[in-house]
Amino acid sequence: MKYSVKKNAKNVLSQCGVDDKNYLDSVIKTASALLDMDDVEIISHRSPDGDTLGSAAALCRALRSLGRRANVICADQIPEKYQFMFDGLNKQEFDPKHFVSVDIAAPHLMGCLEEKYADKIEICIDHHIKNSVNAAVKFVDEASSSVGELIWILLKSMDVSVDKGMAECIFAAITTDTGCFKYSNVTLRTHIIAMELMKFGIDCAALNFKLIDEETKSKLALKSMALSTLEYYCQDKCAIITITSDMMKESGAAPEDMDGVASIPRSIRGVQCGITMKEDGNAWKISIRSDESVNAAELCAKFGGGGHARAAGCKLNGSYDDAKKSLVKAIEDIIGK
Repeated sequence: MKYSVKKNAKNVLSQCGVDDKNYLDSVIKTASALLDMDDVEIISHRSPDGDTLGSAAALCRALRSLGRRANVICADQIPEKYQFMFDGLNKQEFDPKHFVSVDIAAPHLMGCLEEKYADKIEICIDHHIKNSVNAAVKFVDEASSSVGELIWILLKSMDVSVDKGMAECIFAAITTDTGCFKYSNVTLRTHIIAMELMKFGIDCAALNFKLIDEETKSKLALKSMALSTLEYYCQDKCAIITITSDMMKESGAAPEDMDGVASIPRSIRGVQCGITMKEDGNAWKISIRSDESVNAAELCAKFGGGGHARAAGCKLNGSYDDAKKSLVKAIEDIIGK
C-alpha cells in the first residue's frame, strides 16, 4: 500500500508540475494517514465558504467510497448555495475515532467546536501562510490556491476512484477561493487540476454562476447600503466600506450574503487596499483585499489576524471611529498618506 501511495503521489505531482522531495514526503505521509483511518470527523471552519466545505465534502465522499465511515461537521449552518455538495451525503452514525481539519489556520476558526476538537486534530490540511493547529500530520501549502487543490492531490495519491460528485466539490472549492480563477493565487497547477476535473462531466458554467455570479435580492440591497458608506484614504489608494448590524437587519441579508462583498472596495480603479468593516457585537470584523503593494496577511497580523497575502482578516474591539483610525494609520505606514 505504501509503495502504491508513493507511486501515485509521484504521478499526480509530476502532472501538476511539482518537483519537491519534501512536498512528496508530506503528500505520502498525509495520504497514508488518511488511508489508515475509519470513523472520521472532518471539521470545516466557522462561517464556512466554498473551499472549506467543498474540500471537506470531497474528502468525506472519498473516504466513504473506500468503505470508511465519515462525516463533515461545522460550527455554523451550511449556506444554501453550498448544499448541493452534501446531496446524498447523509450523516452516518458512529463513535468518531479520528479528526481531520480542512482550511483551518488556527483553532479559534473552529468556532464553538474549538473547545471539543482543538486538541484532537490528527491531520491538518490547509493553505494559509501561518497555521497554528496542533496536529500530528500537517499538509500545509501556502502556494496552493485552495485546499481543494490539495484534496485532489491526496485523493489521486490514495488511488480513490474520483466520481462526478467529488469533482464538483473540488471544483467548487477552487473556483470560490480563486474568484472564478481571476485572483493572483491561480497557478498553472490550478488550471491543470481544473482541466482534470472537467473530464468528469461537471457543468463548470452552471457551478460558476451559482457560486460566483448569482445574488439574492437581500445581498443586492446590502451591497447598495455598503456602497453608500464608501470612503477613500491615502490619496484614494485605500477604500473602506462599512456594514452595520442595522444594515444586515434592514436588508434581510443572511451571513452568506457577505460572500464577495469584501471585494467591492478593492475593485475600484486605483485602489491598492480595500477594507470592509462589519459590525460584530462590540467589535468590528475586518476583511482586507489588496494588490502586491500591500501584504494583507502581514497587515492583519498587526491586529491579531491573518490570512493570505492578497486577502486576510482580523477583528478590532472598541468603537467604529477608533477601529477605522487604527486601520487607516496602518495603511498610511505602508502606502503613505
